[in-house]
Amino acid sequence: MRYRAIISLLLLSLLAGCGKVPSNAKASLELTVLIGTDGYGDGSYNDTMLEGILGFCKDHPDVNLSLQQPESVADAGKRLDAWLAKEGSGDRALILASNTYEDILRGKSAPKNGRVLILETDDVFPGHSSYIIRRYGASWLCGAMSRSFTGVIFKAMDGNDMIEESARGFSDGHSAVSDQKVYTWTLANGPEGFAMRDSTYRYVYKNTEEFYESEEFFGDLLFFPLLGGSLPGLFDYSRYNGFIHIAGMDVDCTAYNPVVVPYSLCVNNHLALKMYLEDWLAGKPWPEHQQFGLESEYIQVVPNKQFDFDGQDMAALYEEYYSRAVEKEKEYEAE
Repeated sequence: MRYRAIISLLLLSLLAGCGKVPSNAKASLELTVLIGTDGYGDGSYNDTMLEGILGFCKDHPDVNLSLQQPESVADAGKRLDAWLAKEGSGDRALILASNTYEDILRGKSAPKNGRVLILETDDVFPGHSSYIIRRYGASWLCGAMSRSFTGVIFKAMDGNDMIEESARGFSDGHSAVSDQKVYTWTLANGPEGFAMRDSTYRYVYKNTEEFYESEEFFGDLLFFPLLGGSLPGLFDYSRYNGFIHIAGMDVDCTAYNPVVVPYSLCVNNHLALKMYLEDWLAGKPWPEHQQFGLESEYIQVVPNKQFDFDGQDMAALYEEYYSRAVEKEKEYEAE
């Protein structure tokens, strides 16, 4: 709710000045953003990204923003083709704000004028730009910090590169410091798993009961959620049906419930986008591809200093394992 309110206020303030270009401007600056098909309002990943874009446009009212939500990936492909074919009269930039748009960009020629950036993909697109915020090191750190818990990796879907990297990192980190088994649950067969709040609630309700009855495990459960917009469903379950611990994901989730969130893995896409957009405004070229890891400001693990369970000090665990996580990420990248 907090992020939806912030985004709504930014949208209102931005729309109030939309299209007002100073009379002394030499050429218009056009920024087009195709957000993911699941839209904003998830209170985490999408909203953080969108907050960065809207904040940039609010700071630079000479930028004309076209914010679009395609109905499907196919619809996004049509919008991309139309943008690429258009010559335009000023400086243009297009942001594909979801890695689900990889296929529609692959093989496309560079635009006649302007530039294209696709978020969170490890692929390279000649003539365009891409970046990825690596999850392995931060997820390894989370796994190690969860050594006293029985970990459950809860995925929105299988096969998504970012999810699989995070899942492996958490599992490797946990296994490196604990003998306890790490379990994996998968919510859906495809991207719909990122927007299934109610289904997440039902899934956890059903599977937690079966889990307690069928599995032998030690310690308390901690969910490492890779769910996108479905994450609130997991907090709904913890609020109404059972005491489980939940790692915050994408943003600092301490406010959801400081009692159950030991730490949060924060993905700061808004900061990465601010850097790219400021470079665009300054006329600096975008690299073809960049990646950012645990040592950057774009991803961080934030211990919950209020967390008090079984004498665990999350800040101390962070300090204990951070350097090791950095090294493990370097080893992972070298594979």
